[in-house]
Amino acid sequence: MCGRELDAREAKRAIVEGSLLILCPDCYRRLSKEGVVKEPPMQSSSRQVKQRPMPQPQVKQQSRKLEEYEVVEDYASRVKSARERLGWSQEVLALKIGESVNTVKRIEAGKLKPSIELARKLERVLGVKLLEPIVEEERSLQSRSDRDFMTIGDLIRDTSP
Repeated sequence: MCGRELDAREAKRAIVEGSLLILCPDCYRRLSKEGVVKEPPMQSSSRQVKQRPMPQPQVKQQSRKLEEYEVVEDYASRVKSARERLGWSQEVLALKIGESVNTVKRIEAGKLKPSIELARKLERVLGVKLLEPIVEEERSLQSRSDRDFMTIGDLIRDTSP
């Protein structure tokens, strides 16, 4: 701080007003008395500082239930009519679901298909049904005539007792 040349052994590291500085012992003592100096997180290599392990971010695992649903095709008209039925503006709906007004506008225009989580919020707030279960249709052996090719699964089903 004073600009004096220092030997590395006598230099002191300190944080002064948010900046890390290397100070001579005199400047360090003076600023310490004034209460301006804070110790940096790591002092020097001779002094071992025990560090805590960084907490690992918790990743929410998507449940299978989310994968078993899809947003209905006419979600835009359902959201808009439910909002209007309640007498809410797009701004009010946006506040209630914690999204931007632009998001609500894009959903009602059919330009943005809501995620499963957002569709659930909209269902809860508006009292409408936006999610439907995904139904996988079993293809029977009779439906094979609709196709002009055979899959390995078809062969296995045909040969199994």
